[in-house]
Amino acid sequence: MQVFDILSREFQSFHFKKLNHNWNADPNAPEPHLTVTGQTVQLEFYLNAFQFEQFQEGDKTYVTFRNCHKYAFTTLNDEGYYKGQHRYNSRQLPWGEFYELFTNWQVDFPDESMIIGLVSDAAQLHHFVFFLKDNTFECVAESWDFQRR
Repeated sequence: MQVFDILSREFQSFHFKKLNHNWNADPNAPEPHLTVTGQTVQLEFYLNAFQFEQFQEGDKTYVTFRNCHKYAFTTLNDEGYYKGQHRYNSRQLPWGEFYELFTNWQVDFPDESMIIGLVSDAAQLHHFVFFLKDNTFECVAESWDFQRR
């Protein structure tokens, strides 16, 4: 896996790692659905069968985030992203993928977030972002996993 150096809006260097190798959300109509149970957040959506031949149209997946501290699920879409309505831009972080961000998530996180659990050890938490067609999902959690439905 590659880790890329990029510049943040404040011109400070940070890193990101692409997490969705060999899979992605449907580029046209992923129809994401979010479920929160305790400190577990599950993002369900249709998979991209156009780009990845191991999937068929209509296949779904769950991406589950465990021991989640907070999350944001916004209506920021690709058009808004390219118009500069996100704190990152396309030169810094390419749209349409799932990433782990290596940032100070305590200050670099959307204002419209939901806190769902206390932080016992901030060093164990990771900052994730997933850019979907018509939504952006971010969370701070201990771990994640991909389960094809």
